[in-house]
Amino acid sequence: MKTAAAIVLVLALIGMFPKSKKHPDGRYVPPPAPVTQTYECFQPDSVVVDQSRVERIVRFGQRFFSRRGISESTMRDVAYNIVKYSTAHCIEPELIAALVARESGFNPRAVSRNGAMGLGQLIPSTARSMGVNDPYDIQDNLRGTTRYFKNLLNMWNGYSDQIERSLASYYFGPRVVENAGGVPNRSGVKEFIRDIFSYREKMLSD
Repeated sequence: MKTAAAIVLVLALIGMFPKSKKHPDGRYVPPPAPVTQTYECFQPDSVVVDQSRVERIVRFGQRFFSRRGISESTMRDVAYNIVKYSTAHCIEPELIAALVARESGFNPRAVSRNGAMGLGQLIPSTARSMGVNDPYDIQDNLRGTTRYFKNLLNMWNGYSDQIERSLASYYFGPRVVENAGGVPNRSGVKEFIRDIFSYREKMLSD
C-alpha cells in the first residue's frame, strides 16, 4: 500500500508542472496556462513571502543571466519583490519572474530604444497609470509591473488562452490583441511568449 501511495504522489507532482509540446508539423505549442486563481490574494504588506520561491528565482537568474552583471544581492531583492507582488495579485511568481527575465534580464537599470524602463520595461504612460514614481526602483517597478499584468489577466479572463493573450498585450498593447481577435500572427510576439513559457518551465522544474 505504501508503494502504491508513493506512486500516486509522484504522478501527482509530475502533473503539477506542465511541459510544452511540439505540434506534429514542428510548430511550438505552449504548455497549459498556469491557474492564477489558486493563489490567495493579500495586501502587499500582509504577504508572507515564500522563500523557497525566492531561492528558485535567484538560482534561475544566476544560472542563465549571470553575464548581465547582476549582483547576488540585487538578484535577491528582485526575486523577493517578484514573489511579494505576484502573491499580492494572485499571480504565479514564476510567471512574473519569466516575464521580467525576458524583458530586462533582471536588470533594474535596463532601458530600451523606445524608452521602456526598468525590470518590467514599463513605458512612461504605463508607469504613470500604475502609480510608479521611479521605474528604476526595484520595488516600485515590480509593484507596477505585476499590477499591470494583473489588469491584462482580468481583461482576458474567461478565454482559454488567457495567459497568451495577456503576454501578447504586454508586448504589443491590448488594442492590437483585441483587433487581432487573439495573439497576433506577427513577428516577435510568438517568440516572446515561447521564451517566457520556457523560462517558467526551467524555474518550476528546478
